[in-house]
Amino acid sequence: MTVLSKLQFVKEVEAENDRAPHVRKRFVEGVNTQLEALAAEVENKPFTLTRERREKDEETGETTKYEKVVRFSVWWTKGPKGYSVEPRYGSKKIQLSDAGSVIKTGPKLDDVKAVLELLIQAANAGELDKPLLEVSERKRKADEAEKPVTPTTGKTERTTRGH
Repeated sequence: MTVLSKLQFVKEVEAENDRAPHVRKRFVEGVNTQLEALAAEVENKPFTLTRERREKDEETGETTKYEKVVRFSVWWTKGPKGYSVEPRYGSKKIQLSDAGSVIKTGPKLDDVKAVLELLIQAANAGELDKPLLEVSERKRKADEAEKPVTPTTGKTERTTRGH
């Protein structure tokens, strides 16, 4: 009996193609960023979001890492009756309810924090998977969907070089 005979071989393994955990993780990261911005606003400190970028030097060919400030907008707004939160996935608004995408909170920033923490709990429990997957779908461009198929010429092989 050889060592390899102890292993079980198959032709091909099917890959798991479930996007829900990835989408859920990205949403929770976005909510955590909002919580950091909220904490900075409570302390009256400025909040800047930075991302790590890489740049290749043309002359030497070396790649260097640097921090770059990226655009950032908060999900909450202050209205006459208190704050409201509009959760997003990237730049797209998430429709969590038939009533709308905006969540009404109380008159304090602590109420906004409570709503953001509830969103994290709901996402981790899988309650937001359906709306998150709908928003995260990439839409095909209308032009690409309606492109006509090029008609065939009937020739089987090319006889010239195309000049």
